[in-house]
Amino acid sequence: MISETKDVDLKETKIKLQSESPEPSHIMTGYYAALMETNGKEFESWYYFIRREGNEEALKHLQEQFEKIDWYILDDLSTFDLDLDHYVSAQTAKEMTKLEMNSYAFHRKFDGKLKTINFNFKKKETKETERGNEKMICKVFDLLGYGQIEDYISDEDLDLEDLTDRETSSDSDTEDESSSSESEPEKKTKTIDKKGLPPSLLKNNIELPNFAKRKQRPKK
Repeated sequence: MISETKDVDLKETKIKLQSESPEPSHIMTGYYAALMETNGKEFESWYYFIRREGNEEALKHLQEQFEKIDWYILDDLSTFDLDLDHYVSAQTAKEMTKLEMNSYAFHRKFDGKLKTINFNFKKKETKETERGNEKMICKVFDLLGYGQIEDYISDEDLDLEDLTDRETSSDSDTEDESSSSESEPEKKTKTIDKKGLPPSLLKNNIELPNFAKRKQRPKK
């Protein structure tokens, strides 16, 4: 009975996700460029695989802007690197998204069209001064930090198996908690730990059941 209920919930979740965004293309041909974000706070590097076909100009423009920066870890911000000399296959990019090595976030694969990204660097910032260089690092982080590349590209290759159990609030939970403590008449509500969820889902404010939370490994 529990299994049947879970199957129904999974089906409903898939329908809800499909209503919020198009079904992923799951493209498994062609080659992908690797954009790497290394974060100073989480001590992790996250790879975003971007389809090369149709995105050549946008990728080149992005790299040209990155090359203006002398990259180094600044406080809790991120550094970025884009390799346009070596590409990986769609199969490799897909397999990389399945690796369970990071604690904060998984690698991601995007099959859609990349928009042209402009950081609007000023001429005085591009001069070889430490202050100007730090300003450029901050500008890139403001737009791309913590996976915000997804704001500029569509069609993330995400499977239902990439969603897993995470704790969320429910009527039964709040009822159990309220009845167990007479000193607190108001019902308690659990907050959803949103770390690890795709930002696109958070922006759409989708309420997902336990088993549909984006998988995330606990901090070591």
